[in-house]
Amino acid sequence: MPNMLESKVYPYEMLTVTNRGRAKLPRDVDRTRLERHLSPEVFFDIFGMQIQEFDRLPLWKRNDMKKKAKLF
Repeated sequence: MPNMLESKVYPYEMLTVTNRGRAKLPRDVDRTRLERHLSPEVFFDIFGMQIQEFDRLPLWKRNDMKKKAKLF
């Protein structure tokens, strides 16, 4: 969980990818791990699990879930 605490939190709407492309992200956002910039509560609302559970999933599953959440 240290990574979650080190990352600055941004609103979900600021991090999502739309069919028009991604909005301009702040410089400190890790574009490959957008989910790390969500608050724990919002993360749970979107993915239905805690970040620790998400991290234990296989990479393909995490990527699939991130695509469905428009965070890929």
